Amino acid sequence: MLEIKNIEVYYGYIRALKGVSLRVEEGKIVSLLGSNGAGKSTTLKTVSGLLKPKHGTIHFQGKDITHMDSSGIVKLGIVQCPEGRQLFPDLSVKENLLTGAITRKNRKKITEDLNWVYELFPILRERKNQLAGTLSGGEQQMLAIGRALMAAPRLLMLDEPSLGLAPKIVEQIFDLLVRLNSERGLTILLVEQNANAALRISSYAYILEVGSIALEGDAQELLKSDVVRQKYLGA
Repeated sequence: MLEIKNIEVYYGYIRALKGVSLRVEEGKIVSLLGSNGAGKSTTLKTVSGLLKPKHGTIHFQGKDITHMDSSGIVKLGIVQCPEGRQLFPDLSVKENLLTGAITRKNRKKITEDLNWVYELFPILRERKNQLAGTLSGGEQQMLAIGRALMAAPRLLMLDEPSLGLAPKIVEQIFDLLVRLNSERGLTILLVEQNANAALRISSYAYILEVGSIALEGDAQELLKSDVVRQKYLGA
């Protein structure tokens, strides 16, 4: 579904990504792991069109999107749930959700998906008229994911969805991702520092170190790897 080949991305003179290549197969959950500054968020922003690679290509379902603008990429079905949620704090929960559907035209389907998101997150229905900025951290993360789902993604990319959340909420978020994948067949590219939790729900994983892919493989095999356990899982 998504194929990244040898991309290099610069911030000024600093090379943030150094020939990164990865694949995300349709219907799978794939994790992109690594420490702060490894290049995980940069990779997602490049796929989303927010950053442009100096070298390399990005294809989505066979279409070259390397130099496509971000709005066109969203219309193809690539949707990013950003790190830090980036909600509109002075808009209501419902208004935030509807911003996710801004590129869509079918009003009936938008209403159906809004009700579906409320079913996934009943607390959002309860707080639909409440300002997003007044929600708890966990509720804001649910809203950010809900807003991304309102864009009708074919590929959902999540950037650190567990960051700063209580363990119970993290468990709920990861359970939801498994449910979206198994029940809806949603393809997911997950960026996470919580490597243990991410590997447990993924079929395949890549580990970034300082802008390069250091390791990749079947997620369950990586979980069993002594190198991965010692270096990334704190075991």
